[in-house]
Amino acid sequence: MVPIISFVGKHNSGKTTLLVGIINKLKQRGIKTAVVKHAHNGLDLPGNFDSDRLFVAGASIVYASSPEFSLAYRRNQEEWGIDQIYAQIAGDVDLVITEGFKGQDFPKIEVLRREVSTSTLEITNVLARVTDFPLEDSVPTFSFDQHEEITAFILEYFKMK
Repeated sequence: MVPIISFVGKHNSGKTTLLVGIINKLKQRGIKTAVVKHAHNGLDLPGNFDSDRLFVAGASIVYASSPEFSLAYRRNQEEWGIDQIYAQIAGDVDLVITEGFKGQDFPKIEVLRREVSTSTLEITNVLARVTDFPLEDSVPTFSFDQHEEITAFILEYFKMK
C-alpha cells in the first residue's frame, strides 16, 4: 500500500509553499509523489486555456493530453472521498501527500505561521510541526527552510529509500 501523509494547517499558513520545496527534494531522491489538495470553497479555473473554456462551457469531462503531461477536469455529483481519489492514483506513485483532510486519520505534519495563528489544531496523529516561531512540543518541530530535514523525516517514518 502506498503511504499517505497529510500537511495540515490554517488557511495561508504556508502549506503549499512548503510542499513545493519538499516535493522537489522527494523528486531529487527518485520518489514519485501525488498530491491531493482539498479545496473547501470549490475550485476556480483560470479560463485562459482551451481546456478551461471547454469545461466552463459545460463539458462533463475534459481530458487534455500532451507529451509532457495530461490534465483532466471532471464534474462530480458529489465530492469524491480520499478513498476514491487514492484508488485512482496510488498505483502510479511512491507517496501520496494530501494538503488538508485534517479530519482523516492519516499521519500529519501541521504547519503554523505566526501571522495566522500560534495555536495548534485539535487533530490526531500529528508526527511533526513546521513553524516560524519557537514552540515547545512533544513532536519534532522544523522551520520552513528545513526541506531536506523534513523530507528525510518523512522517508524515515515510512521506511522509504
